[in-house]
Amino acid sequence: MAEDSVITLHKTLTTSFDCSSISPLDTDTFVVSTPYNKPPVRTIGVHGNEGKIQHKLLPDETSSNICESAFIPQTKTLVFSDQLQHTVYMCELTSGDGRVIVNDKIRGPRRVCAGPAGTVFVCSMGTDSVVQLSPQGDVLRSHSVDVRYLFAVSVSKDRLVLSNSCTGQKMIKLFSIV
Repeated sequence: MAEDSVITLHKTLTTSFDCSSISPLDTDTFVVSTPYNKPPVRTIGVHGNEGKIQHKLLPDETSSNICESAFIPQTKTLVFSDQLQHTVYMCELTSGDGRVIVNDKIRGPRRVCAGPAGTVFVCSMGTDSVVQLSPQGDVLRSHSVDVRYLFAVSVSKDRLVLSNSCTGQKMIKLFSIV
């Protein structure tokens, strides 16, 4: 957005669920994380229509282990974490292909986010690190950070932003990417 941009409310949608993260799926639909709800990932349209995402890797209606999800527009891939299983799932929505990522560097994954060139960044709360995955799900790097109980991550062209969920030590840390 430009400095002189103005943000105006377009519409308020009432939902039947609590939403913890939201990613655009297309111009009219968003993918939302609804942790501890069933299903834990779903869609909502700009007109309020709620929907399900169908993929062989998505848990059924009885599971609620998913922490967070993100949609990677470049690859049309839904990425979600399962904190209890120490696993990240990558679901290509167009082809139906999917990958299950289990790696010692990913322990207690929390939030995930889209990075540059279709990469994915994962908060690994159990290792106090941020793990960068390739669009194919390979671990590219693991960055140890001095953030206990790492919870959320956001990435821009030149900045990595992290937050935690530690009572008494809440923080947001900004890192330069060079």
